[in-house]
Amino acid sequence: MQAVQDKEDTVSSAAAAQTPTSDVGGLTPGSARLSGSRSLTLPRLSRSRREQLRRIPLRVAVRYVDPGRPRHVPATIQIEATSKCNLRCPTCSHARERRSGDDLSGDVLQSILDWLPFTPASVRLSGVGEPLLNPEFFSLTDILAERGIPCDFITNGTLLTSQAGDHILSRSGISRVIISCDGATKATFESCRLGARFESWKRLVGDFAAEAKQRRDGTFGLSMSTTISRANAGEIPQILLLAADLGFDRVSFVGLEAVDEVAASLRLSPAEMCMVREEELLDMAAALGIEVPGLKQSSWPRTIVRLSKKLRLPRCTQPWEGMFVRANGDVAPCNALFGSDRAGVMGSVFHESFWDVWLGERFREFRHTKVCGTNPLCRACG
Repeated sequence: MQAVQDKEDTVSSAAAAQTPTSDVGGLTPGSARLSGSRSLTLPRLSRSRREQLRRIPLRVAVRYVDPGRPRHVPATIQIEATSKCNLRCPTCSHARERRSGDDLSGDVLQSILDWLPFTPASVRLSGVGEPLLNPEFFSLTDILAERGIPCDFITNGTLLTSQAGDHILSRSGISRVIISCDGATKATFESCRLGARFESWKRLVGDFAAEAKQRRDGTFGLSMSTTISRANAGEIPQILLLAADLGFDRVSFVGLEAVDEVAASLRLSPAEMCMVREEELLDMAAALGIEVPGLKQSSWPRTIVRLSKKLRLPRCTQPWEGMFVRANGDVAPCNALFGSDRAGVMGSVFHESFWDVWLGERFREFRHTKVCGTNPLCRACG
């Protein structure tokens, strides 16, 4: 047990040494510890179990997670560029929201960055909506660049015109673009992405990928993100082939979050998810030269799932590791917590200090109920 603890302490010390010191209290994003925190104690584990543990986010929980209190400032910051969208995807509750949405302005972004007591290593300029709908989007990326903060963003790709592509590729501060794709055939794609046209999408994305390779090969990443549902589970190999054909370097397959009843009806059961052959997909991706992170949670080894339950450790550590700031200044643990019945608001940039939110009662209670397995919002994610 002592050897395991020494190993973890060594890793933590190395991470702290490589991370620049924050301006506030010597804290560093993702590594510094807050005073008064308690440690989680692991039982004696076999070597094979320890190796499995290190493969997944549980290792982050072991090193950093306290049932109610984080030991560092957020390692990841996501800021919503807009809550408006031009599509109505069945898997997203945004399609059933009636409000018009908000665009993030440059002044509000400046306020959010000033509100943070540290400089983020990077920012994801995405949330519930389509970032390229915000007319000030590229001004937002310029503000981040002026502060030395690289960014990436998620887009549905329907607005990725040659002009938008030129704006992206001419800005070195934009390090990666993640494009959503939920089908490899016209019928599946258009049923999952209501309002999009498959052939038009392929042309826009293909042209952008080719231009990116020509202008920023080696300095820019292009990812595809696929939400697995009942509609597209049979097309996962074809989606990989499509990604390779279009020029993507990474594909992420993620489980569907049951954000409401409609989305829940499209979600695969655990038994159905087990039929997704991850090892075969990884072999196929390797042959195509595409990086594929492991499928989320549902494909983790059963021993790990049992171990996490035994130790009462969360399989998702987002409430301890990340922060999501919406375009209107609301703060949430992650961007999955949206919709009329999924508020998940921990505070506001405009009404409370960073510390009052991050260490506040609402955030602490959220973390505590997540560890206890009684958090209704997190349960919907699986």
